[in-house]
Amino acid sequence: MADRILYIEASSGISGDMLLGSLLDVGVPPEVLYEAWNALDIDNYEVEIFETKKSDMRALRCRVHTEEKQGPRTWKAYESILKKAKLKDSVRKNALQLCSTLFEIEGAIHGMPLQKLHLHEMGGTDLLIDVVGTLAAVDHLAPSIITASAVNTGKGFITFSHGKVPVPAPATSRILTGVPVFQNEISGELTTPTGALLVKHLAKSFGDLPLMKVEKIGVGAGEREIPHHPNVMRIFLGTSVKGDADDDHIYMAESNVDDSNPQILAYFMEKAFENGALDVFFTPIVMKKNRPAVRVSMLVPQAQLQTVVRLLFSETTAIGLRYWKVEREKLERRWKPIKFRKQEIRIKESLLDGNVLNYQPEYEDCKRAAAALGLPVKEVMAGAIATYLK
Repeated sequence: MADRILYIEASSGISGDMLLGSLLDVGVPPEVLYEAWNALDIDNYEVEIFETKKSDMRALRCRVHTEEKQGPRTWKAYESILKKAKLKDSVRKNALQLCSTLFEIEGAIHGMPLQKLHLHEMGGTDLLIDVVGTLAAVDHLAPSIITASAVNTGKGFITFSHGKVPVPAPATSRILTGVPVFQNEISGELTTPTGALLVKHLAKSFGDLPLMKVEKIGVGAGEREIPHHPNVMRIFLGTSVKGDADDDHIYMAESNVDDSNPQILAYFMEKAFENGALDVFFTPIVMKKNRPAVRVSMLVPQAQLQTVVRLLFSETTAIGLRYWKVEREKLERRWKPIKFRKQEIRIKESLLDGNVLNYQPEYEDCKRAAAALGLPVKEVMAGAIATYLK
């Protein structure tokens, strides 16, 4: 079954309103966003959605009007609004994480603890509108893979309450750590802190447009008018192309490490999976001079290879690695949800020629259900299988 891919093209920068416009333009119903916004205890805003042109390029504009003197400015205020909101759990959790990250970065820049920080330009209702709206829209599209281009930051200087600062702004620069960025001839701020925050959270890898069958393209307009340059951001939505180009080719990458703390390797494994690795495993080996060591092995799609390689070098003590293209065969997979004592658990079915050969309950679902029911996870797994077989 082909993977659903969402590709974010930020070659002209990215902001919260550009993301909202492109997501609406790619097919997210406005009702999805309004439902999420209405769950927030805020009312000092209006949203205007309309078609426009940027350097003669058609785009959808999602303009958020807010009363600048109102709206949340402190972490406590944001936290209270999001925790009380009747949002989907994943949307609330990610919104809290993103807003907390922004406060932590601003606090580090100004040398101020999170609880005492008071956001100025980037605070207020519009931050909540952009973050919650984008998360709800992406949740509605439910892509299995999200990737993005390198991010155009813009260049030059901008002026705000603390004076004149270089582009990208201090908060944007810190948020984009680890993300491929570039500047071209366009002056001014093309990527905002909110846009940077969202693209870094959403995209698991960065690079060129992946091999995919494009179904829809959404174009979101930014606020600025830039002479001879379309101030737009595009989203490509489609599916992976199977056959010879299945999974964009798969690579096995390995590195022998004999001087790394096991805790560091454990952390690397978590980050590698987050950044698109299909599998990561460690093998104990003995290297020269009889030194115990670990062979780090990673199975990675071509599109994520360079991201995972850079992660290996930045997060571990490895100074080299080898990789090669591999071939593989795999069964078709699909999910079948079942209810075990009112808890939803997904059963992963593996099929050959349409026939189910293997089935297994999803561990994370079983773990969550075990915690909710106060049962051992093995009992939940056994009960899930029994329910499935009935």
